[in-house]
Amino acid sequence: MGVGRFDRRLPLPSQGRVPIKGPFNPQDPTVDAAKVLFLIVQGEGKDAVIVNGEGTWLRAHGNEWRGTAPRRGPRVGGDGTGALRKGLARGIALSVVIKPGQILDRGRRFEPPAIETLTWCANFFFV
Repeated sequence: MGVGRFDRRLPLPSQGRVPIKGPFNPQDPTVDAAKVLFLIVQGEGKDAVIVNGEGTWLRAHGNEWRGTAPRRGPRVGGDGTGALRKGLARGIALSVVIKPGQILDRGRRFEPPAIETLTWCANFFFV
C-alpha cells in the first residue's frame, strides 16, 4: 500500500488557481503514475468552504504529487461561496494507480492489471 501526504505549509497565491502538493510513494516499482483527487476544507460549521482539486504524480518527475484547486468554493451551509485564506486547512485526498499485469509461471498464467486506491487526510497551513 502506498503513502501520500500534503505538504505542511503551502503558499496561497494572491490570485488564480491554488497549487497543492505533497509527497507520494506507491511503494511498488511497477507503478509509474497516479491520479489524485482532493478536497480542501477550511473554516468551521456552516461557514466552512470546500474546494475540489485534481493532481497527478509521475515517477519520472520525482516523489511529489502536484495539483491545483480553485480559490473559491461553496460554503457548507449553502450560503453562497467563500474563498480560501491564509491559515489552517484540511486536505482530504484519494489517489488511483494502475498496477500493470504480469506473466507468471513461465508464461502459463497471466495476472491482469489491477487498480489500487489510497486515501489520506491531514491538516496543513496556507502561508
